[in-house]
Amino acid sequence: MHLSTILYSVLAQSLAVSAATMVVTVAANNKFQFTPNSITAQPGDMVAFNFVAQNHSVASSNANTPCRPEKNAIFSDFQPIPGNPNGSPNPGNGRNVNRQAGNTPMFMVPITDTAPMYIYCSQAQHCQSGMVMVINPPNAAAVAQYQNLAAKARNNVSPKGGMSGGQVINNKAGTNPKNVLGANAGDAAKATTKAKGGKAKATGKKAKGN
Repeated sequence: MHLSTILYSVLAQSLAVSAATMVVTVAANNKFQFTPNSITAQPGDMVAFNFVAQNHSVASSNANTPCRPEKNAIFSDFQPIPGNPNGSPNPGNGRNVNRQAGNTPMFMVPITDTAPMYIYCSQAQHCQSGMVMVINPPNAAAVAQYQNLAAKARNNVSPKGGMSGGQVINNKAGTNPKNVLGANAGDAAKATTKAKGGKAKATGKKAKGN
């Protein structure tokens, strides 16, 4: 019994060490894009969507119905970014085209399997404008195919019910920190509660939409 406990502890520590946190920048260079727009993640990994400009969201859809939430979709809610007071306004596409130097919201999404996850921004016509990405794409053409379908979508729809599938934490380091968890590791870990449909259920407070 004691040996089993030791082995379990060693295995748990090994898995924890091997897990990775992958940063996806939302609206890098003030563009309607996720950077990178394709990543490969393993169960136990964490995808960190770092919002750096304007007012965007992260939502998931099915491969053939972009810009429309899937059942049990993940949703970051809308994350407006206060910008440089000297920046230019950007009406209709968020607060403005600049980002703050630090304290950016970061939507932490735990990965529970290797199934493809199709991501889009549900703000205005951002999805139709190409603001999409794929986690664990099934083939090299998956992102382009998803983007082409998104361009033809009639509507851009947000999931109902507010934040789901992850938790927003305060990224004090700003853009693409080397260790996105840092002192917030405990907060991010709260996002790993599993929900129906294989997605993770958010445990943090609901963010205010815009």
